Amino acid sequence: MKESGWQILGANDIGDETGYAWTEIGDIDHEGHDRGWKLGKYVDGILVEIKDRIDALLHAGWKQVRIVTDHGWLLMPGGLPSIELPKALTDNKWKRCAALKPGAHADGNLFPWYWNPHQYFVLASGVSCFSKGQEYTHGGLSLQECCTLELVVSRAGPGNVRNLSITDIAWRGLRCVVTVNGDIDKVRIDIRTHAGNADSSVILSIKPFKKNGTASVVVEDEELDGTHAFIVLLDENGNPLSEAATVIGGE
Repeated sequence: MKESGWQILGANDIGDETGYAWTEIGDIDHEGHDRGWKLGKYVDGILVEIKDRIDALLHAGWKQVRIVTDHGWLLMPGGLPSIELPKALTDNKWKRCAALKPGAHADGNLFPWYWNPHQYFVLASGVSCFSKGQEYTHGGLSLQECCTLELVVSRAGPGNVRNLSITDIAWRGLRCVVTVNGDIDKVRIDIRTHAGNADSSVILSIKPFKKNGTASVVVEDEELDGTHAFIVLLDENGNPLSEAATVIGGE
């Protein structure tokens, strides 16, 4: 991807909005395998995290964010139905599919492997699994597993993009001093645990920047010391203009 001119962004990176970039967030699959049916309790929080990331990228100047995923999944509290497939017939067996041994035969949905037509896979029918007690899984050909998401989110208008860059973040205890270069007219500073969510602010009030490009705010809650957060620059209407990751109290 880098050789083709794509930027690979970390979870909090903004990158150069004049080009192309790839970033990953919202590991629903990992949570599903770890938590099973309890994924339902956490998925709203994961979606908020994804929304915040999209908001931050658009407000930082990116014109469009395309959201994709590699596969869907099945989730059933109490466990998906199971069917038997003797281990002696398979070279490898997963929850929803299995690779048959040469010459083996099994009732069910048989498909040749795209890269090797002599290798056959058997797929569990419907939403069943080749093992018991599976509440979350994927790997079959159900609509839920194969119909993948693709959303495109764009700015509604030209956006409120300014030539701003955060050049320094200095913590003195729970007081944070931020230095910015660029057009700071009516720009204010906030510190949030979620960049795109104003309700996650951890300071008493947002502050404007001085003419020298600096602003100072204090985190009141001492228990937040060491918490990952975001420095968020806002316009006069409270819209995010830019952000930078930080750790409250300093690294």
